[in-house]
Amino acid sequence: MNKRQILINAIMSIIQVVIIGGTLFILYKFLLITIGVEQLGIWSLVLATTSITQIANFGLSGSVVKFVAKYIAREENKNVSGIVQTAAISISIFIGFFLLIGYPIIKYILGLVVTYEFFPLALSILPYAFLALWIMAITSIFQAGLDGCQRIDLRSFLLMGGAIIHLILCFIFAPRYGLIGVAYARVISNIIILFSSWVLLRKLLPLLPILPYKWNKYLFKEIVGYGINFQIISVSRMLYDPITKALLSKFGGLSVVGYYEMASRMINQFRALIVSANQVLVPVIAGFKEKTPEKIKSVYLISFQLIFYLAVPLYSLILICIPIISQLWIGYYERTFVIFAILLSIGCFFNTLNAPSYFSYLGIGELRWNLIAHVIIGLLNFGVGFLLGIFYDGIGVVIGWVFSLILGSSIICLSYHIIYKIPLTELLPNASKKIVIACLFSILFSYIIRYTLSYRLETFILNGIIIFLFCIIIFIPLWFHPMKRCLMELVTYELLNRNIKGYYKNDKYMSK
Repeated sequence: MNKRQILINAIMSIIQVVIIGGTLFILYKFLLITIGVEQLGIWSLVLATTSITQIANFGLSGSVVKFVAKYIAREENKNVSGIVQTAAISISIFIGFFLLIGYPIIKYILGLVVTYEFFPLALSILPYAFLALWIMAITSIFQAGLDGCQRIDLRSFLLMGGAIIHLILCFIFAPRYGLIGVAYARVISNIIILFSSWVLLRKLLPLLPILPYKWNKYLFKEIVGYGINFQIISVSRMLYDPITKALLSKFGGLSVVGYYEMASRMINQFRALIVSANQVLVPVIAGFKEKTPEKIKSVYLISFQLIFYLAVPLYSLILICIPIISQLWIGYYERTFVIFAILLSIGCFFNTLNAPSYFSYLGIGELRWNLIAHVIIGLLNFGVGFLLGIFYDGIGVVIGWVFSLILGSSIICLSYHIIYKIPLTELLPNASKKIVIACLFSILFSYIIRYTLSYRLETFILNGIIIFLFCIIIFIPLWFHPMKRCLMELVTYELLNRNIKGYYKNDKYMSK
């Protein structure tokens, strides 16, 4: 295992999230001004609805990560090339077929959740949304190949470039063509990233031809055999967003969908700051399973403690800054956006803590508990969201989603600890208890200050005071946490390409 490359992958994943988050902030603020929150809600709803057709993915992109890493570890380069080509050809045919037969179905669904006034506009962008999704599905195979080669850093460059290109194209097309211009921008940027991904992957895997043309029946059975369970997970996950937004449209209206889209994208970008770096575990653990399976538990323990150390202060800061973000992004305090963002932050925090066990299961190839969790989340999301939507409108729908996410996600982590005999007390690491207490106190303190001083101080000064006090309160427990030294040593030594014997206290969990 190239430890330096893993570190670079993790760092680039974080940089990718920051860059994409910045472009999204600019893009959504621009679109609010240019096309308005209702048309933004239409675009969000159409994309979410068309994503249902990815049921034809068969989990191939997830399979490609695992099997490319597996065959590289075995030095079977022909099979690596065969996996990528077979998956690319298969997904282009399957997704294309499902898009053709799915058009009238999606059209009917949109007719149910979009008001008559906006239905023609939603219908006009539907073909472009389908085309963009088909291109993105093929691109996901090539980018999964990069992940399997443990070159997640290259994929990060591609995603950052795609986000910037999409932003520029929206600046060009949206003022001139409106919502249809946003659709043009999405299709063009996806085409650029498709070809760029293929060029980079061919440089890493010289056996790949100029265009994929070889389809291997044996390899197809292998990746589909693994991918079926993975695809059930993917389908369940893909249904979350369409169901939530459809319920929001029914019980709250398109403007509520628009604010939910903004809150959801914002929180997911913050979540990705941590989770995207953790995703490098999948090819690493897949390689460990082939050679040194005894190291998997150690990797998990370090990963969980690191995520806990980062997630608690990050989500605490988000909760404190949500009112500030509303004023900066929307231009004023939007109550609906603020409530949605607070609820989603709570749900995503608990979901984030399950990332190490989730990715460990993927790398090992044991998908049962991931599958059970996603199915439960999907069923609860629809049932609880619909029930609460009847009584509490859009807020009830989001509460139902957050409840489903927390309950379902916890199944993954709890099952992992029970199966691999890891004490449940490790879910709250002793070294992080002071951070938890400090963050809870700072959140409560910040809201008390905001409530009591909001009419006495200017918004800029008040927010500055709140953020400053938060940083002061959590600084000491963060600075003296053992994981801080672990991170410092890891970055200092590995980036300088030096050997170290261990970067966790007393080399407790994992010998490097």
